Amino acid sequence: MRLATIAFLFGILLCQILPSIPDISWFLLLLPLFAFIFSPRYRFLSLFILGVLWATWRADIILAQKLPSALEGQDIKITGTIINLPSQHRQYKKYSSWQFDFSPLPFKDWLNPGILRLKWNGNPPQPLRPGQQWQLTVRLKRVHELLNPGVFDKSKWLFQNRILTTGTVRTKGEPRLLSEPSPFNIDNLRYRLAQAIRTELTDTPSAGIIIGLAVGARQWITSTQKTGLQRTGTAHLIAISGLHIGFIAMLTFWISRFLWRYAGKAALWLPAPYVAAFFSLSAAFLYALLAGFSISTQRALIMVAVALSGIVFARKMALSQILALAMLLVLLWDPLSVLSAGFWLSFGAVAIIAYALSNRHEPRKSPLKKWVGGTLTTQFAVVLGTLPIVLSIFGYVPLTSIPANLIAIPCVSFVVVPLTLLATSVILFLPELSSLLLHIAAFTFDTLWFFLEWLAGFGIWQQHQPPLWTVLTAMVGVAILLLPRGFPARWLGIIWLLPLFFIPPPHPNRGEVWFTLLDIGQGLAAVVRTENHLLLYDTGTKNNGRAVILPYFSAKGIRHIDKLLISHDDSDHSGGARNVLKNFAVDEILASAPEKFQGSNAHLCQAGQYWQWDGVHFKILHPHMNYQAKDNDRSCVLKVSTSYGAILLTGDIEKGAEHHLVERYPIDLKSDILVVPHHGSKTSSTNNFIKTVQPAIALFSAGYRSRYGHPKKEIVQRYSRHHIMTLNTAQTGAIQFQLSDEGISGILARENMRRYWHQR
Repeated sequence: MRLATIAFLFGILLCQILPSIPDISWFLLLLPLFAFIFSPRYRFLSLFILGVLWATWRADIILAQKLPSALEGQDIKITGTIINLPSQHRQYKKYSSWQFDFSPLPFKDWLNPGILRLKWNGNPPQPLRPGQQWQLTVRLKRVHELLNPGVFDKSKWLFQNRILTTGTVRTKGEPRLLSEPSPFNIDNLRYRLAQAIRTELTDTPSAGIIIGLAVGARQWITSTQKTGLQRTGTAHLIAISGLHIGFIAMLTFWISRFLWRYAGKAALWLPAPYVAAFFSLSAAFLYALLAGFSISTQRALIMVAVALSGIVFARKMALSQILALAMLLVLLWDPLSVLSAGFWLSFGAVAIIAYALSNRHEPRKSPLKKWVGGTLTTQFAVVLGTLPIVLSIFGYVPLTSIPANLIAIPCVSFVVVPLTLLATSVILFLPELSSLLLHIAAFTFDTLWFFLEWLAGFGIWQQHQPPLWTVLTAMVGVAILLLPRGFPARWLGIIWLLPLFFIPPPHPNRGEVWFTLLDIGQGLAAVVRTENHLLLYDTGTKNNGRAVILPYFSAKGIRHIDKLLISHDDSDHSGGARNVLKNFAVDEILASAPEKFQGSNAHLCQAGQYWQWDGVHFKILHPHMNYQAKDNDRSCVLKVSTSYGAILLTGDIEKGAEHHLVERYPIDLKSDILVVPHHGSKTSSTNNFIKTVQPAIALFSAGYRSRYGHPKKEIVQRYSRHHIMTLNTAQTGAIQFQLSDEGISGILARENMRRYWHQR
């Protein structure tokens, strides 16, 4: 069972690294091979192929729901139902926007639409609720999220949640509410419960946490709370997952078995463990349903069902066999589970506990000492065992995870969760009792929060994304360190762990430049690295600073910025600066509007400024002192020169500034790589400017199906007429170049990182 499950798992994993899935019809030729599944010699090979086939078939079903290219960007009228819980966001301090999932009815041009992720700017005529049926006019596009090395791949997350299409509601299309939710709609019940809890805990800091534990909705949890939980390694406590569902199942089992003993003659023909298993599974199922039956709760429910089956069928199974059976059923139910970090962390944690506690013969101890010792051993084993996985996925490890979880797990599992669920179950019928229970649960968590907030101040261990081979060697080291006490030379496991922390990330050699134009959509952010220094040119929007630049720098092991150059004050160039300055040490800021950065070492960027790092020359070419023009034309223009080539970064300059540059620098403008001015708008990239720069490669930083239409078709054609290679981040993802003694070499993220869920 165990090896068979691993073979099936490896087959599914192979499918997840493919740039495109094979035609499912080809697998028909392999069907005769599955006869060998009953042969011991070929069983594992057959299961491996079966895993590939199963994952391919399931992925193919989802991919069949993609938006027809003819409908992309068009206003179309659809009818459908709101599913899951809509979330409301305050935007621009003027109006709210809504985000919700929508299940449309099939229509002539799209027979299999699947699930849409829609955004509604402004306020709908009626508040959005799950189960409502609407007729909407929408403008849709295929999922095409930003793609950068080391940054969360949102396309993968959306695909795992069966979302291949996003869009916006066109309010000019006169949206119509066709019907209100059915009283039996589970999502509407969750929505009503969430609103009732919000009303009851209006001014309570932990209201969002309580709602998350009750109905699995995290939209009311504040960013401060999320950060604090992440920094203490307790973020798993606010998710309805294996820990809470398993606890509810266990608690229900104990209570049911105890009460059934007093059932009289009924206990003779139906043993208490059977009754307890039935009620335990029912409670776990209801809790999963209350959480929206999300992927993580489905996985947890399957694991609980497998564990209870051993009781029902009176079969004694090793924990490793139970774990293998649970994994096999999870993979059969949803092979795409392997795309989530939760899959690896949940199964990994259980496997580590089983490994750390199995076949251990401890001397006799009092029950209290035994419980404390077992709890400490379990926590230490889980933290140490999952360390390589956590570090490779998230890039950090909380330093206070063990003490935080030692207090938080029993507090949340034994007090907050039971009180919350009991209060939720009666909130619509006994509001006074529910109010009392909710306030006790909230008070308990608020008290716990003071402790967690204090622990969060101790920080986290953060480093670059480790290479895969160091993760594998670290897992060997973990296995050695967790061997039973008395095993000789367990300390050697530490040596196996060292590469995980001490193998430095790659960096340029002297005289080389590594240049990255990040994929940030509409905006600009570029990173220039030399052997010992780093320059960040622009920071994109406010969201880009948090969602792209910070994780990219963390994955590369970057903690310090020598120069931050903000070309001009437009929000798509300077919006992320605050997040960058908050999270990284910045030696100097150069900007066309340095007054925006009061309190920092900020200076006005002017033509003639020059510096040299590690044999690489940097020179500001524009604007000159007293140069008068609109904001775009006052963008800071930077030239980076090495003996291997040159790069020209131009911000949002337009025709006037281009003409000025051509006149002053008829020779110095020449560069091998040009970051095209103003994202390829019609107001820039004059013929004379292009002829003077003479780039071999022109880079456009633009968003997919940009509302501004960048880059303009005629501008792209203009560069092509000059025999210049053009690359657009909207099509390529992040663009990386290395200028070294081997010449200029490039890597495109959408080619290097392509997976089958990245739609073409």
